[in-house]
Amino acid sequence: MKKILKWLGFAVVGLIAILVIALLYVNFAFDRAMARQYHVAETLSISLPADPNEIAEGKRLAQLTGCVACHGENLEGGLVVDIPGAARFIAPNISQLLPNYSDAQLVGLLRRGVKLDGTGAWLMPSQMFQHLHDEDLARIVAWVRTVPPREGTTEHTRVHMMGRTIVALGGFKSAAQQIEEQTGPGVDTSGRGAYLVMNLCSECHGQDLKGEEAAKAPSLVVAKGYSADDFTRLMYTGIGLGGRTFELMTPTAKARFSHLTPAEIEAIRGFLAEAKL
Repeated sequence: MKKILKWLGFAVVGLIAILVIALLYVNFAFDRAMARQYHVAETLSISLPADPNEIAEGKRLAQLTGCVACHGENLEGGLVVDIPGAARFIAPNISQLLPNYSDAQLVGLLRRGVKLDGTGAWLMPSQMFQHLHDEDLARIVAWVRTVPPREGTTEHTRVHMMGRTIVALGGFKSAAQQIEEQTGPGVDTSGRGAYLVMNLCSECHGQDLKGEEAAKAPSLVVAKGYSADDFTRLMYTGIGLGGRTFELMTPTAKARFSHLTPAEIEAIRGFLAEAKL
């Protein structure tokens, strides 16, 4: 019996040692991923517009692409998503951070997911923003420059051990790292419909538009089954065929896609109808 207890004790000590080593590795790998440095040299080929109509269009684009949905109407920040046991993601109060960024650094943040300190942004859809033309980026930047610093969230993103483990194992990466690791030519955005889809839909449905299981977003081939009227209703209200509502699409449509013009919706539908997905 004593021998059994002795070996049992060794086993328990061994398991504890393995657990401690695993925890140390997870925290080390997580901290390394968070501190990883990226170097970008982004610029705009045009100056920021000063025309009120162009700035108003910048706000509409910020609404369409989700800047306002995540950071708030006045860019004051707030809770984006809370995944119990994994992470609580907080969009920062960028109304107070913006004065620290030059226009080029802000473009680097949007298009490449690289923050002012050189680390990567997490959960920000720079993979989608990288498709924005300089003209539209300039409009967005021009609008955010008009938003004065405001009191807002003081909470910061918190990542729990489950989330840290996922990051340590490479299951979730910063926007900058995802862009860095991209391969293939991607979708041609020369057409209006393709441009809109890649700047509005690829965040959830993937850069190939074939869906993302983690986001519970299907391949956009499903759009081929919608009539023009049904597709318009889906984009404006998030209500699908048969009156169905969706966990992600319904609130997204109401908050973001409701700002689309009828011509833009038709361009999106036309592209998806012909796309080989």
